[in-house]
Amino acid sequence: MAPPRDAWAAAFAEQARSDWSVYRLLALEPEVARCHALHYLQMACEKIAKAYRARDTAAELPDLLGRHVGFAKFVSSFLLSPAVRQEFSGKEAQLSQLRAAFRHLARGIEKLAPAVDRQDAPENAEYPWARGDEVIAPCRYDYPSLSLLREPGGRTFLRLVERALGDFETLRLSR
Repeated sequence: MAPPRDAWAAAFAEQARSDWSVYRLLALEPEVARCHALHYLQMACEKIAKAYRARDTAAELPDLLGRHVGFAKFVSSFLLSPAVRQEFSGKEAQLSQLRAAFRHLARGIEKLAPAVDRQDAPENAEYPWARGDEVIAPCRYDYPSLSLLREPGGRTFLRLVERALGDFETLRLSR
């Protein structure tokens, strides 16, 4: 007998929180290459998305378990969840702007996984890649597509991720 979806969801949420803790430690350490913190951010985001989607959607569990994408879709769903929508009551335009900006950031975070879009966007947080006749190590790369994470909008995005991690037991994507 296979474990129930809720067991998978709880385990993914637990591991996502652990990955997030490592991300926070590494992000604060100026001597650590940025790729290491981003690697843990990508893993935390992927896993919390899997946790919510395993529990709150009808997505096929084997698809959720085997894919590295789904975080961007999760962010959009999370921002449309009843609890978040209630917070933005009367501020629908602001919520719409956040959804667009956060979807872009979420897709950039997804692409940090080496298995995602390696042909068109080889920049990942884990393995070297080739650009022309040069081989680039992740520890030497600045990840300009994620520079927004360092700005106020990026910090708001990171607070959203932290909220998703902290509120997993009480916040639902639907209902």
